[in-house]
Order: sequence, then structure tokens, then C-alpha cells
Amino acid sequence: MLPVASLGLLAALLAHMASYGSDHVAGGTHHTALELLALGGAGGFVLLVAALAALGASRHADGSILAAALRPFVPSFGGLFASATLWFVLIESIEPEHAYEAPVLVVGLCLFAASALITFAAKWFVAAVAAIAVAAVHLTFERRPVTYRRRFDHVSSAHRIDFVYRRFARPPPGLMLPI
Repeated sequence: MLPVASLGLLAALLAHMASYGSDHVAGGTHHTALELLALGGAGGFVLLVAALAALGASRHADGSILAAALRPFVPSFGGLFASATLWFVLIESIEPEHAYEAPVLVVGLCLFAASALITFAAKWFVAAVAAIAVAAVHLTFERRPVTYRRRFDHVSSAHRIDFVYRRFARPPPGLMLPI
């Protein structure tokens, strides 16, 4: 619930910036508070995923398995789109007045694009953090044991020929044909 709300606010601010541009700030005098709340929520999501990945990395052999275990913390596109829409309506209701009104279709498309972008980025982030956490846990920093190779003495060619002739216990098949 919390990742949906915090990332939804971030999507709403991105959509507001994309639809209205820099003509006026989102939320009027509450702009700084909204930005800090959105950044704090996104930072909280990052810390939550990183902490859960660090705790679960030793139990999983592969980063994709850990990413699948962490996938429920990534908000779905529909939930993020609904949250971003609600945040956008709230932001618009607390603004005193607009420099101009953006068309509803443009706002809807911007909300759709911002929600899709943040959902994709969150899924990618979870997969990357999971892979890094598993790689860091399974990385060994031990020194490799030193192995010494025993050098064999030179075997004379006379001794080697004895082994060559010893290979054949019977004559080759071509010599066994009747004449």
C-alpha cells in the first residue's frame, strides 16, 4: 500500500510537470512539501527493496529468484495509475489558480506515461538490486589455495618405446586375415 501511494505521488508530479510544463508549480505553496514527500517515498521504496534483498540474498542462489520474491513490493500499473490520478486530483484541488488549463486527454496521457515509466523502472530496479545482492553475498573473498605441480623427471625414449609396444596385446586386425 505504501509503495503504491509514494510512487503514485511521484508519477503525479511527473505528469503535472509534463502536462503543464514549468508555467506554474504543482500545489502552489505546498510544492516543496509535495516534492519532499515524493522523494522521501521513493527513497523509502529504494531502502525497503535494498534491505529485503540484502536479507534474502543468502537464501537464494540466483538474482532472478530473489527478484521474483521481491516482485510483490512493486506496485502494479493499474494501482499506480489510480494512485497517480488521485494524487493529481488532490494537487489540482489545492492549487489556487492555473496559468492555463491543460486538456484532460493530455493529462490522462501524461499520467499513463508516468505510471508506465515508474512501473518499468521499479521492476528493473528490483531485478538489478536482487542480482547485485546475490552476487555480493556469493562472492568469496578467500585466497585461492596455492597448488604446486610436481615436475616429472624426463623419461628416456628407450623406456618410452617399451610402453608403446605394450599397448598392443594382439596384432592389428589387418595382419590376422588368412592368406
